[in-house]
Amino acid sequence: MKTTLIEKIVIATFVIFGQLACFGQSMDVLVDIRPDIIKKEGSFETGFSIREERGEKILDQCYQAHGWGKIENLKTLSAIYYDDWSSAPESLKAFNNWPNENQKVRHDFYAFKLGFSKVQLLNGPSKNEIWGVDNKVPYKKINNRLKLIDDLNMIPTLVGKEYFMQLPYWITKVPLVNYVKDTIVNTKTYHLVYGTWKSPKANKDFDQYVYWINSKTKFLEVVQYTVRAVAPGAYGFVVFDDFKTREGITIPFIHRLGYLPTREGIIHEMKFNSFEFNPKDVKDNEIRVLGN
Repeated sequence: MKTTLIEKIVIATFVIFGQLACFGQSMDVLVDIRPDIIKKEGSFETGFSIREERGEKILDQCYQAHGWGKIENLKTLSAIYYDDWSSAPESLKAFNNWPNENQKVRHDFYAFKLGFSKVQLLNGPSKNEIWGVDNKVPYKKINNRLKLIDDLNMIPTLVGKEYFMQLPYWITKVPLVNYVKDTIVNTKTYHLVYGTWKSPKANKDFDQYVYWINSKTKFLEVVQYTVRAVAPGAYGFVVFDDFKTREGITIPFIHRLGYLPTREGIIHEMKFNSFEFNPKDVKDNEIRVLGN
């Protein structure tokens, strides 16, 4: 996405999977990212309005286009990627949770079941350390010694990555959906769809999302989102790029995360080397390290 979008979006805060900063707005104030047209039209909870039906149809088309329903008995996923924070301003690099500025990891996790991640660090002084969450309980395994850790930030960090790597699947589970509009950016037409839980208006318990879906390919390319688990006023963007197909599933091999959906707004960037489904070398007890 090029800088022409900057004129369209004014952002007071940003958050990337638990790394947040503030520009003049309190993180304690509940942010509401509903597009203006949704705010003007008020509540929607029936599931029968034209906007609701069109929004649900677009999200289903996105799910089908990415192909997440094509693999039967999918249980485990494994991704190798670099999480690169070198683009972040110096003042924000402190929010990088990894030991390295450009951390390479292998991330094994359950499909369609959040909160179960094993991450092996693959470079730097902490190489071969295991960081993870088991049923959303954070831990580290260093020199084969398992230790529970008091690091609540690891939960939204790893669970957020699980969620975004499977996002075209998860969008079909959003109960409150509303079509916003079509918009053209840099010759591409996007369907914008708003989604949330519990109530159409902002609430403190559940997040809000605005999905940007390419009208031609039906791929999910941009998402604006809140992170209530981190702070009521926190929100940011992710831009998906470099789409590749593996076993019939189309996956973005680049995730750019920041406070604007532009290169100027990038805080960190995830670049994937590989993405594997049901890897044979991942055993269940390697993810469920704390037992059932």
